[in-house]
Amino acid sequence: METAVAMKLVDFSFQSIAGKLQKMLEEEAALLAGVEDDVRDIVAELRSIAPFLTAMSTRRNLDDQLQNWVQEVREVAYDAEDSIDEFVCRLRSTPYDERGVKGFLKHSLCCIKSLKARHGIASDLKKVKVQVADIRTRHDRYSHSNEAFTSSSSDAATRSDMVFSDPRIISHFIEEAQLVGINQSREKIMGWVMDENRLELTVIALVGFGGLGKTTLAKTVYDDPVIVGGHFPCRAWITVSQNYNIRQLLKQIIRKISVNEQQIRDVIGCRDASLNTEQLLNMMEESQLVQTVRGHLHGKRYLLVFDDVWRTEAWESLRIALPPDGEGSRVIVTTRIEEVAYTSCSGNHQFIFKVSPLSSQLSWELFCRRVFEAPDYSCPPELENVGTDILQKCNGLPLAIVTIGGLLASRPDKKLEEWKDLRDHLRLEIQTNDMLLKINQILVMSYNDLPYHLKPCFLFLGIFPEDYEIRRKRLMRQWITEGIVSSIDGLPAEKVAKRCFNQLVSRSLVQPSQFDDNGIVKFCRVHDMMLDVILSISKKENFVVLLKEHAMIPQQHQKIRRLSWYEGSSRLVSNTDLSHLRSFTAFGKEIPPKFFRKKRRLRVVDLEGSWYSFRLQPKCFSKLFLLKYLSLRNIRTTGLPETIGDLQNLEFLDIRGTNIYVLPNTIIKLQKLVYLLAGPNSLRFPKGIRKLKRLVAFGMADADNVQLLQEIGELVDLQKLGISFGTSSLSLGMLEEISALLSKLNGSLRSLKIRHFVDSDNLKKALDEVALPPLLLCKLLIGCKLCELPPWFASLNLVVKITLFDTLLQPEDIIVLRNLPALVNLKLGIRSFTTVDLGFDRLGFARLKLLEIQWYNVSFKEGALRSLEIVKILAPPESVDGIEHLHGLREVHIRTWNKYIKEMVKNSAAKHPNRPKCFATYPY
Repeated sequence: METAVAMKLVDFSFQSIAGKLQKMLEEEAALLAGVEDDVRDIVAELRSIAPFLTAMSTRRNLDDQLQNWVQEVREVAYDAEDSIDEFVCRLRSTPYDERGVKGFLKHSLCCIKSLKARHGIASDLKKVKVQVADIRTRHDRYSHSNEAFTSSSSDAATRSDMVFSDPRIISHFIEEAQLVGINQSREKIMGWVMDENRLELTVIALVGFGGLGKTTLAKTVYDDPVIVGGHFPCRAWITVSQNYNIRQLLKQIIRKISVNEQQIRDVIGCRDASLNTEQLLNMMEESQLVQTVRGHLHGKRYLLVFDDVWRTEAWESLRIALPPDGEGSRVIVTTRIEEVAYTSCSGNHQFIFKVSPLSSQLSWELFCRRVFEAPDYSCPPELENVGTDILQKCNGLPLAIVTIGGLLASRPDKKLEEWKDLRDHLRLEIQTNDMLLKINQILVMSYNDLPYHLKPCFLFLGIFPEDYEIRRKRLMRQWITEGIVSSIDGLPAEKVAKRCFNQLVSRSLVQPSQFDDNGIVKFCRVHDMMLDVILSISKKENFVVLLKEHAMIPQQHQKIRRLSWYEGSSRLVSNTDLSHLRSFTAFGKEIPPKFFRKKRRLRVVDLEGSWYSFRLQPKCFSKLFLLKYLSLRNIRTTGLPETIGDLQNLEFLDIRGTNIYVLPNTIIKLQKLVYLLAGPNSLRFPKGIRKLKRLVAFGMADADNVQLLQEIGELVDLQKLGISFGTSSLSLGMLEEISALLSKLNGSLRSLKIRHFVDSDNLKKALDEVALPPLLLCKLLIGCKLCELPPWFASLNLVVKITLFDTLLQPEDIIVLRNLPALVNLKLGIRSFTTVDLGFDRLGFARLKLLEIQWYNVSFKEGALRSLEIVKILAPPESVDGIEHLHGLREVHIRTWNKYIKEMVKNSAAKHPNRPKCFATYPY
C-alpha cells in the first residue's frame, strides 16, 4: 500500500515539475536562453516515466528495488523544481525603481548575477538531465523485469483479493451486548422503513466516516424480527464495495430474491434443460439481468440493502433494476460519500441519515462491554484513567473502540502497566499488531480511493496537531501556494481548491466543525485515527516532518521539505539539514530568532498557530525570495522590517491580531500581493499602494487622506475592503472621494467594513451620494453615525451578513433590514438604534438564522423569525420576551448580570418544544 501511495505522489510531483518547465518554455523562453534543449529533454523524460508510475500505483506488492527507485524519482522531481524556482527568482530579483549612478551600478551588478545564474542553472539542469536519464534506464530495466507481473496483473489482483480478508466483515457479527448507542438511530431508520403511509419506493442513505457503524446499523434494521417475519416478502443484502462489477451484483440480487429458473429461461428464451441456473445467468446480458430483477420485484414489497457504495455510477446502474411500484418498498444505501447519499436520495433528502461518533459516555459503555465480563461489565478503578485516555484517542469511533477493546479483553490479567504501554504506543500498535490491523485497513480504504490529485491535499492535513480546528481558507491558500492545487483550463486556483476541499468533506475524510453564513464549511477537523494514517504515510514518503517532543525525522538520505513545529521542539538536532525546506508551520513557542536565515527555498511560513511574541529582525525574511505565503496572525509583534519589500514573490500576507499599526514604505514593492489582511487595528499605509494591482483583499486601512482613498479606488479587483476614518471629522474632499471610491469598486466588492469614531453624521452624506452602489456586497459592517440607512441599502439583494454599531438608526429602519432577501446573519451592536426596545413580528427576515443584539430589550411575537436558529442577547437592560415564539430555535445565548432575566430565558428554553441549548453567562 505504501508503495502505491508513493507512486501516486511521485506521479503528481513529476506532472507538476514537467508542467512548470513546459510553461517556462512557452511563456518565459528568454529566461532559459542557452538551456532550452536541456529543459525540453527533461520534460520529455519526465512525461514518459509518469504513465509507468500511474500503472504501478495500482499494484499492491512491489520489490524493494522498485520502492527505492520510486523514492529517488520523487527527490529528483523536487530537486529539479527547486533549481528552476531559484534560478527564475535570481533573475527577477532586480533593484526596485532605482535611478542615477546607484541604479546603474545595481543594474550592472544584476547583469553579472544573471550570467552567474544562467551558468548555475545550466550546470544544475545538466545534472538533473543525467539523473533523469539514469532513472529512465532503471525504469526500462524494472519495467522489463516486472513485465510478467504487469501482463498478469488481473490474475494477480484476483489472487490477492482471494486471500485478502475484508475487515468490514466484523460489522455483520456484532454481539447484542456490543450494540451500544444504536437504539435511537435504529428506531428512526425503522420508522422510515415501516412507514405504512408512504407507499412509494423510498431510498434511505446512511452516510458517515469509515468505522462509525453504518453497516452495523443497517444490519440491525435488516435483521429486525418484524422484517424477518415477512413484512418484506423480498429482501436482499448486497455488498457493493470499491471494486464492484454490476453484472455480478445483479446476479447476487437474483440469487438472494429467489428468482426461479423458469423466469430466467423466459427472459433469455432458452429451452436447454441441461443448463443450470448459474450457467443461465452467465449467458445473460446486463440488460437481461436488469429485466429479470425488475420482473421479479414488480408488484412486491421489497427491502434491499446496498452496503458500502463508493460511486454514484454504481448506484445509477443498480437503480434502473428497481421497479418504483407503490407497494411501500424500501432501499437502504450505506456509504462514506455524501455525493452518493444525495444522488441515491435525489427524490427526498430528508431520508439521509448522517451517522455520528459516539458520545464520551456511550464510548465508555461500549468499551466496558467489550473488555469486561457480564453482567455488570465494571472497570477496576485503577484502570479507569488509562482506559479513558485510550478512548480519547478513539474519538467516538465504534470500530476502534470494539477492536482495541477486543485486544485488551484478550489479556486476562488486566495489568495496569500493559494498559499504559498500549496507551503510550497506540499508533505503533495499530500499524503492527495483527489484532488491530483492521482499523488501519478500513480507514486506508477511504484514502486509497482518492484520485491522485487529492492525495497530497489530504496528506497536507498532517501538518496540524490532533483535534486542531483547521480553517478552510488557510488550508486552501497553502495548497495553492505550494503548487499542490493550481488553475485548470481557465478555472482559477481558488475554485479548484474549493472543489478539492469539498470532495474531502463529501468523502467523510474531514469533519466540518463550523459553517459560515452561507452554510459553507469554515472550519474542519481530522479524526485522530485518520490523522494517524496520514502521519504514517507521510513519514514513509517524506511528505511532512513533525517536530515535537519526539521528532518524526525522516531517514538520513531524505531531505526535509515540509516542517511542522510543535510545542517543545527546540531540541532539533543541530546538524539537521533544513536547506531544502519549502513549508514551515509553527504551533510552538521556541522558534530561534535566526531560524529563517539560509532557508532560501521556503514558499510558506505560517506562524499563526504559535501564539507568542516574535521579534522580526531586519534580515529575518530578507533572503526568502521564493516566499509566497507569510502569516503572522495573532503573533504579538509590533512591526514589519523594511526588508519585507525583498519578498517580491509574496502573494499572501496576514497580520491580523498583531500589534502592527504602520506598514513600511517597502510594502509597495510586493506587486504580486493578492491578500493583505489586517485587523481589528487599522493600519497606516504608505503612498504608492495603487501599485499593488493584484490585491483582492485589503484592510483594515487607516484612511486619513484623500490620496489614499484615490489609490484604493484604482485597485479595481478588490473584493474585500476595510477602511477606518479615525477620530477627526471628514473634509468635503474626503467625503467626495469616499463616494467615488465605492462607485469605482461597485463591480468587484463583496465585503465592506467602514468605521468612523466621531459622533458626526457627515459620513452618511457620502454614503447617500454613491452614484453606483456596491450592490454585489455579501458582507457589510458599518460602525459610524448614520441616523438612517442610505437609500441603496434596500437593494442589497445578495447581502448575507450585516453588522451595525454606533449607527443610531431609527426604529423604522428595521423594515429595510427585514426585507433583505438573502440576509442570514444580523448583528446589532451598541447604539445601532436610537430606541432601547427592539421588537420582531412575523414580517420579513425570511432567511435569518443568527441574530445577535447588544444592550437592547428584545421581544419576539408569535410567528417571528421562522428560520432563526441561534439568538445571542448581550446585556439587555430590562427584559427579554417571546423566546418561546422562535419555532426554529436551536441555541439561545444570554449574557447578563441580571439574574431574573437569565433565569427567565433559561426557563423559556427549557419549556421550548425544540429543547434548544441554553448558554447563560456573565458579560465579558
